[in-house]
Amino acid sequence: MNVELIELRDDRVRFLLSGVTPAFANAIRRSCIAEVPKLAIDEISIYENTSVLFDEQIALRLGLVPIKADDLSVYSTPDECQCGGVGCPGCRIDFMITAEGPGTVYSRDIKFSDPAVRAAFDNIPLVVLGEGEKLVIEGFATLRTGKEHAKWQAGTLCGYKNLPSIEISGCNGCGRCVKVCPRGVLVLDENDTIKVKDITECSLCRLCVEECDQRAISVVPLEDAFIMSIESDGSINARDLVRMAAEELKKKAEVLQDTLASIS
Repeated sequence: MNVELIELRDDRVRFLLSGVTPAFANAIRRSCIAEVPKLAIDEISIYENTSVLFDEQIALRLGLVPIKADDLSVYSTPDECQCGGVGCPGCRIDFMITAEGPGTVYSRDIKFSDPAVRAAFDNIPLVVLGEGEKLVIEGFATLRTGKEHAKWQAGTLCGYKNLPSIEISGCNGCGRCVKVCPRGVLVLDENDTIKVKDITECSLCRLCVEECDQRAISVVPLEDAFIMSIESDGSINARDLVRMAAEELKKKAEVLQDTLASIS
């Protein structure tokens, strides 16, 4: 297995994964979405809400606010906590919102009991309060995984595609394939020769193949090479998200190995 980095940002990472099966690439994708634990607001108590939004709408908006922590390892999921999921500082983080209009309540107005925990983005609007309207909410956030609910999905746009193989032979340099390529993968140089500019941008649409009367272009997907694109919701750095997803896959593989060894 080989990994080649293509793009790295805080919220997105793209890399070339080669020498693996489609099942392995899909396992990385699914693990980023459903297996990596993250914090999300779990339960709330609304003491006062005189805004135009129903309690349920505000609860939904709060649940989908990405929450960031300086160190997730200090928290446990309720199922793994020593308290047995009853609720303690090790498995839940309390928060409170107190606001009075006129004005907009933003995600930055969520005040957590742990100063190391905060909303990943400060400017997410929750509700607009009019003159004299009030909002008083308290609740807690817990650490869980996306397979329990979408609000615990750290990975958002996670996908992959086969790496294309583009071969050009017998081209007359007409340039028609360059014009129809929607992603600018092909270019025509000063010698009227077609060149591949960036093969990772190819979407395998094969418009260039259909446009070429000379049948000079061949575009086929490689079966063991994939371009992975992983985006985070901001609660976890994209690089850490992939690393944690791989660690979760390793844990599952070790459990499977031990189970098979015990029954053999």
